[in-house]
Amino acid sequence: MQTILVIDDERLFLTLVRDELEKAGFGVLTAEDAEQALDVLGKQQVQAIIMDVVMPGTDGLELLPRVRKDYPTVPVIVVSGRASFLTGVHAMRLGAVDFLRKPLNFEELLRTVTAAMQHGQGAEAAAPARLADLGRLQQGALALANMVRWDALGEFLRDSHTFYERVIDLLAEVLDVEIVSLMLLSEEEGVLRIAQAKGLDAQVQRQAVCPLGEGIAGGVAKSGEPLLIRDLAQDPRFGKRPRHPRYRTDSLMCVPLKVNGKTVGVLNANNKVSGTAFDEHDLAVFTTFACLVSLSLATAQLYEQLTASVDELALTNARLARANHELEARLKELQALRARRS
Repeated sequence: MQTILVIDDERLFLTLVRDELEKAGFGVLTAEDAEQALDVLGKQQVQAIIMDVVMPGTDGLELLPRVRKDYPTVPVIVVSGRASFLTGVHAMRLGAVDFLRKPLNFEELLRTVTAAMQHGQGAEAAAPARLADLGRLQQGALALANMVRWDALGEFLRDSHTFYERVIDLLAEVLDVEIVSLMLLSEEEGVLRIAQAKGLDAQVQRQAVCPLGEGIAGGVAKSGEPLLIRDLAQDPRFGKRPRHPRYRTDSLMCVPLKVNGKTVGVLNANNKVSGTAFDEHDLAVFTTFACLVSLSLATAQLYEQLTASVDELALTNARLARANHELEARLKELQALRARRS
């Protein structure tokens, strides 16, 4: 029997998770703090660890590096009900194989635990795929930087469609997904509309309208926070809903685009080519690239403002030149008048 160690200072949570894991055929050990956890690990062999971030004394992020060092083949899944998305990213950098938010969907937890042990034996098994993801992110970032050059921004402002199309293609490559869409916010109407997409037919793109604060994209645009949904059919935040035939999985991601701290749109991703669900690592890559896109939009906006300022300055200089010419002419008239009088 495979044994899992669950570390959390909430006894109710320990009881619920233990019951679900035991129903699934796992042996379960529990610990309420880091000291108890290390004591258990020193005495018994486990095949996986589920660890809360927030605990009294030594918290999960402090305990995680020690566990990864002393037990490198044991996969660690970090959970939290209060930590932010960035905490999850930090936990995975420290060696966690996944990050789940409370309240847990136990079906999702079982899938995550099983997958971690199967691929398992620790985060090292995922390293090649993670490195490939980072390599694609690096290439995508370089391609985006080459597009958003100061000498080419004028062209971008004249033809944003081409820029959006290339961004969508890059995102599909970086994330290794089949469906990506860019939705921009119309502040006057308070709705999001698709500006560019890949994997969606033209009619869907034209008809897709999402009011601010409604649905997945509208909610992300309003909150300004990235969203990862591993299984839409089981996610209590959105209720069970049938999957549209265009989507091969019920997993998706949606992240905001911000310029000067203000949300101007969202990016959506569906259908991993591998057919697996998105995880926190995917969301970190997606969010990072979205930040680069946001910076590109901010740069274009700044260029447009500077161009407008230069044009306005040129007009002002022209007006001053005319005024100066008129003043000189008037002075000459006055000088001529004085000369005649004298």
